[in-house]
Amino acid sequence: MFAKYLIRLDDAHTCLDRKKWNRIESILKDNNIRPIVAVIPKNTDKTLNHNLPDNKFWIKVKKWKKKDWTIALHGFNHKYHKIDRKSSLFPLSSRSEFSELSLRTQIKKIKSSYSIFKKNKILPQVFIAPSHTFDLNTLKALKSETNIKIISDGWYYFPIFERNFLFIPQQLWQFKFKIFGIWTICLHPDTMKTTDFENLEKNLKKFKNNFISLNDLDLNTSRKKKFYDSLFYYFFLCKLSLKKRLNLN
Repeated sequence: MFAKYLIRLDDAHTCLDRKKWNRIESILKDNNIRPIVAVIPKNTDKTLNHNLPDNKFWIKVKKWKKKDWTIALHGFNHKYHKIDRKSSLFPLSSRSEFSELSLRTQIKKIKSSYSIFKKNKILPQVFIAPSHTFDLNTLKALKSETNIKIISDGWYYFPIFERNFLFIPQQLWQFKFKIFGIWTICLHPDTMKTTDFENLEKNLKKFKNNFISLNDLDLNTSRKKKFYDSLFYYFFLCKLSLKKRLNLN
């Protein structure tokens, strides 16, 4: 088995479900897994609030950083607006924090987000868009206001370098056996159930030699999209479109 897996944890913010995040942190520690963690610096999405604000949240983020977790900028406030999903580089959702907004507005959001990280003496290494939706203006804003060169998103088999960014593909939301490729499993600890934690722990132990961290990859690669990456993108998009037509997701 040559496939390698990354773990990505989304929606870390001051009002996260601390019990569930503590549980997943313990599981990852026991299995020597260093995930990518998507941090929302100023969350205003009330659907994500599972606790009272934690005034030690940024201390927690610093501890993650010291454990060699990869810290990612996950938007600014996680506030959505409706979009035509085809306007996004990866048309997964019909809502976005970034897509279809003007360059000026996106620069303001990215600048505000990045400044909060810097205020807390943390420089995020990766960009993760809420709901996986962003456009070319988002990339321009990132280039203008940050030093971020890596984006966790994309439907490919391997990381690709495109538009001056390294795209680390993100194709799974639970563990699935794969033969080859680099696969990122996106988890949302706040909404995980007991069985989700149990299945994660089981698969981490069973396939422990196939889980890696971001720093185990060649982050200086200039690899371009291959034909089979384009095929993967096409079939992923077709599957997504079919599900939406059948109202299966």
